[in-house]
Amino acid sequence: MDTNLQISTEKDAPLVSVLMLTYNGARFIREAIESVLAQTYTRLELIIIDDGSTDATREIIQRFSDERIRYIRHEQNAGLLVRRKESLGLVSGNYVAILDSDDLWLADKLEKQVNYLSDHSACVLIGTWITRINERGEVIGTTKYQSDDLSIRASILMRNQFAHSSVLIRRDALKRTVGYRFPLDEDLDLFLQLGLQGSFANIAETLTRYRINTTGQSRNKIGMIKNVLSIIRVHKHAYAGYRMAQLKYLTAYTIAVLAKHLGRTATARS
Repeated sequence: MDTNLQISTEKDAPLVSVLMLTYNGARFIREAIESVLAQTYTRLELIIIDDGSTDATREIIQRFSDERIRYIRHEQNAGLLVRRKESLGLVSGNYVAILDSDDLWLADKLEKQVNYLSDHSACVLIGTWITRINERGEVIGTTKYQSDDLSIRASILMRNQFAHSSVLIRRDALKRTVGYRFPLDEDLDLFLQLGLQGSFANIAETLTRYRINTTGQSRNKIGMIKNVLSIIRVHKHAYAGYRMAQLKYLTAYTIAVLAKHLGRTATARS
């Protein structure tokens, strides 16, 4: 018998709490839920937080009868940061995983991560490489990250080394952080806090499928850059490369502001 697979069926295996936040996610949430329920590591709870969806999200979720699903429905939309903060208080597992409601996991993603954390007690946060897909589910690229702790630490201020939907976190380390704090790029700040509690790792395999939403990204680009600048400033003494990262994001901010201004000017003249 495969001993790695055996751990996922034992009652004393670590429980994984999977957090899935959604707002009007009817288009993709069924696939996301199915990718969690299809995990070879079966000892998990899937906590779905619905932030006041007005589409068919609730109906789709309620079609699932798996007892591992816990559905929390809010009638009022409070926004992503509020629900992210609340979600961390809902978990009961040894490990906490995040999956946005438009992303997907390959079937052995959790199993490989749980096995890694079981073998590496100092590691508090492990991610995976990702496959980028578009809204039709077509593969448009691959993103690879640094895999070992030292390389991740040397690069993380310059470029986030984890995809939010790919991570598995030790809950005891999570408790020693202050949780999510920033309205955009809130994951980067949380990861940097976790790095003060233990080591980092990424599995060098594309075990997560990350869906690109080009409309949302372009709309929030300036705000995202401003948040990253604030986040790396908070952590500048704990990680290497702050000055180079600051220069990178200040340049990106200037370009984004100029592009926005030029776009407005062109619109006004037309």
